[in-house]
Amino acid sequence: MPAIKKENFGTLSNGQTASIYTLRNNKGNELKVTDYGARVVSLRFRNKDFENKFVLVGYDNVADYEKDDKGRGVVYVDGIENLDKKIWDTSEHVEGVTFSTRDGDKEISVTYSISNDNEISVKYEGKGVNDVTSSFTFSADVMTNPDFKIFSDEFKGGNSGAWTLINKPAEVEFVEGMFGFDIGCPIDYYDAGLKNAAEILSDEANMLLQIYANQDKIHVDNADGGFAIKTSGSKFDNGVIKSQTVYVIKNK
Repeated sequence: MPAIKKENFGTLSNGQTASIYTLRNNKGNELKVTDYGARVVSLRFRNKDFENKFVLVGYDNVADYEKDDKGRGVVYVDGIENLDKKIWDTSEHVEGVTFSTRDGDKEISVTYSISNDNEISVKYEGKGVNDVTSSFTFSADVMTNPDFKIFSDEFKGGNSGAWTLINKPAEVEFVEGMFGFDIGCPIDYYDAGLKNAAEILSDEANMLLQIYANQDKIHVDNADGGFAIKTSGSKFDNGVIKSQTVYVIKNK
């Protein structure tokens, strides 16, 4: 299980205090998330030269996120507005950190995890909603000149790249030892139905980012300071959304 550290992340204009949670694996890599909008804030990755690389674009305090209009690290939920501008409820557990909130009969929770094999899991559960989208903004200064490979046969054009993940390879078959799945890994993958979604390779940075999802859409957008990866779509189980995206970062 990751080590979890909670710290003050600053004060909002309405006087509310936000918290930031650092999830650290046994390789010293860290994922930071905040209860303000259930956002992912940063990902520190140690490359093969033991240099710390901050892979994501983000801010150092909640005041900057309150002013942000770029949607960095946010979670969008169909039918609920302004979730990126509120403090979510938080619980810490063996898998990581879960943020949850509700609006009338609509409920949503987001669980962030990091494994010892540098798998960043984003898991959603929702009631009364139809779709969930998450956004990770990767730094162009770190992931320089990225080469994108999308595992889909359908492209929808426009100002940004939007792929619908159809006719893809079969679901990833998880076995012990694959993606770090072992007794010591608390992230639950077996019921996820994850499929290959994309790979992003930066030869200059010697980094490979692999994305797996059970959602059916992936968007690649230019973003201030880098590029944004958004996964959306939902997998339902008896009327409850249960979706998951996993980012795996590796040295090449």
